Amino acid sequence: MQLHQALPILRDIIGDNVQVRRVPSGLTNAVYRLTTPESSWALRINNPQGHRLGINRQRELDILAHVKGQPWAPVVAWASHQLLLTEWHSGADFHPSTADSLETLCALIETIHGLTDAHLLDQPALLVPDQIQLLLAQGGAVDPLFQAQVLAECERYQAPDRLVLCHHDWHAGNLIQQPSQQLVLLDWEYAAPGDARLDLACLLSGFKLSVTQRQQVLERFQLEPDTLLTAQCLADAMSLLWYRVRCPTRPYLDEQIQWRVRWQAHLDTR
Repeated sequence: MQLHQALPILRDIIGDNVQVRRVPSGLTNAVYRLTTPESSWALRINNPQGHRLGINRQRELDILAHVKGQPWAPVVAWASHQLLLTEWHSGADFHPSTADSLETLCALIETIHGLTDAHLLDQPALLVPDQIQLLLAQGGAVDPLFQAQVLAECERYQAPDRLVLCHHDWHAGNLIQQPSQQLVLLDWEYAAPGDARLDLACLLSGFKLSVTQRQQVLERFQLEPDTLLTAQCLADAMSLLWYRVRCPTRPYLDEQIQWRVRWQAHLDTR
């Protein structure tokens, strides 16, 4: 869907006196800020090929409906498989630069993992080994040793006994700290029941936490270092493969080789 097709659909909500500005964020979808004299909105026009990246639009809609009203959830005004219109959440990208701010971030992910609504947990799961297989099947250059090692890690992976609601896309650009200090978590495309350890690994990578901060997370969630390193191995491999599918003209072989060397060193210490 194009912008000129989307605006008439939303006219009853946004009116006619609308200023439109493209937002240079995100690699998958087209995002616009819509400003009226009364309100400001974020309009996301979904990439119709999102399924190739593991996106389940109906799952996202269902999860957004069930987290509606939570202080950290985006306020949705219109949602379909093609469009998502939310209130524009003003504020700054959140960076956990202190121990207290990292604790705030940990408390948020713990809250989301602690949601027990059956409608949330009955959604189709997103398990990283399945996502890796999906991304590998899309074609494109892959270092053979990288692929072999990633698949070996997937074989070693053991899913948890209990899945929890995971966001799977933690980074500063998806977490807005409003002037009130309230955090709002955006971009729920990959949210799904999943493995809490892998969601924490996505958080470590997405926020590029330091060694000291990693230790704080380990202690906060009582995780063994090897458990989290294995989870991060898979999360980082998934990220590399995602970029390979989304940006096929850019070579990613060097990053794949670096990943293989780094994680082989981790395997050697097991």
